[in-house]
Amino acid sequence: MRFFLLSIWIIVAGFLPGLALADEPVIAVIVSAQAAYTVPVATNDLASVYWRKKLYDNHGKPLHPANLSSDHPLRLRFSQQVLHSSPRSQVGYWNEQYFHGIQPPYTVESQEAMIRYVAYTESAIGYIDACKVDERVKPVIWVTANKILGEAPALRCSTATP
Repeated sequence: MRFFLLSIWIIVAGFLPGLALADEPVIAVIVSAQAAYTVPVATNDLASVYWRKKLYDNHGKPLHPANLSSDHPLRLRFSQQVLHSSPRSQVGYWNEQYFHGIQPPYTVESQEAMIRYVAYTESAIGYIDACKVDERVKPVIWVTANKILGEAPALRCSTATP
């Protein structure tokens, strides 16, 4: 009986990815909190910015997207939900773009490094766990388990510090 119920749960979770990811952290797409460095980003432009198909904002400023390292769990989720691919499957795309003079997004190793890069780089865009947002950056888009939102969802952040 347990095996049967477990099998049913696996099947249901496979068809309802939002259900399986309900406890996943909300991803905040961030820009600098410094007015001079802030860049506007619309939810419908996010994938184009990260695929480097949109290189400039509406005012002609170059956009500087940043990724977490390819094995970081938030990078994997961001890639799946926003770019609809995995970092591994993007390698060929970026190899081809390189020959056209287009570089992939800058890569950082941690969420703290992402905050620092975005906070102090003009027109930078990045993403972190929404519960890690601080005064140096401003969230502009949120990626939940099954949606990309322009308004902040309800967050369940732990107050305990590691």
